[in-house]
Amino acid sequence: MDMREISLEGLEKITTSQNGKVYRMNEEQIVKVFNPKTTSIEKIRREKEAAKQAFVHGIPTAISFDIVKVGDRYGLVYELINAKTMGEMLQEQPGRLEEYAIRMAKLLKELHSKRFEGGELPDGRLNLHVWADIVEQSGYYPIETVDGLRNLIDSIPLCDTFVHGDYNPGNIMISDDELVLIDMGDAAVGHPVIDLMSTYQLMMIVADQPDAAMKNMNISSKQAKKMWDYFIREYLGTEEPERIEEAEEILRFYVLIRGLAGVTFSTLVEDDRKKEFAKRLNDLFQKGIDHFRLNPLVTGDGFHELASRKNT
Repeated sequence: MDMREISLEGLEKITTSQNGKVYRMNEEQIVKVFNPKTTSIEKIRREKEAAKQAFVHGIPTAISFDIVKVGDRYGLVYELINAKTMGEMLQEQPGRLEEYAIRMAKLLKELHSKRFEGGELPDGRLNLHVWADIVEQSGYYPIETVDGLRNLIDSIPLCDTFVHGDYNPGNIMISDDELVLIDMGDAAVGHPVIDLMSTYQLMMIVADQPDAAMKNMNISSKQAKKMWDYFIREYLGTEEPERIEEAEEILRFYVLIRGLAGVTFSTLVEDDRKKEFAKRLNDLFQKGIDHFRLNPLVTGDGFHELASRKNT
């Protein structure tokens, strides 16, 4: 079947991200136009199927329709949700930050309890191996680092529970005060660390860069970090600083899975400094690999184990 072609002429642009741009087509539909540097046609097909499977399993998300041709790019048509992102809502109602952070954590815990049969969604570790592919192709790292990175990814236990892969306030819509997930491109089954490390990266690390939090999530750096504090306490079910720091220490390391690759296409690091910056990240990775790869929070019951411990 021939792929439908559409034009963006006259369409309102709604959002922009690293992976593409979203435009309003009409009163019922939007089109997500993908960045060909970060998203292949195969990944777009996986996103379409993942959105369908998530919706069927009761996960609050938009219905996906057809893949379309947009000039020399591809797009995916979704139903239009009459809503704003959580970040946009916080610009209008900053006093609801704690409430939204807690609701965001509760929704993620609910998502991490959703089970999928074999084959309905891909293994979330495959998405992480895409980052390892970029690391290998970059030329910045020795083969020992590439092998260590792949071994780390493979050591993450295979789980049959849902993971979103890019969970943050910019990918959560609020419609009639209900939370709705968007951007299902990395939706998969896997261990909670896959979600938590991406959330931590955006809200605590990327947010340190000027205007990055606003660009990616429609919130300020200060809001992002404050939200994370409420979020992780609710997710783990604890107020104890030692337990929270234990979890965050693990996440700071696992963020390197994306961070090592990110150097190659980052606009925040000048080209003549990328090799030097990659070396610093490589040193951090080599320093932590043996300790964190064997950490029981990831190799055992994962973060669910930490969350289930009783406060003392």
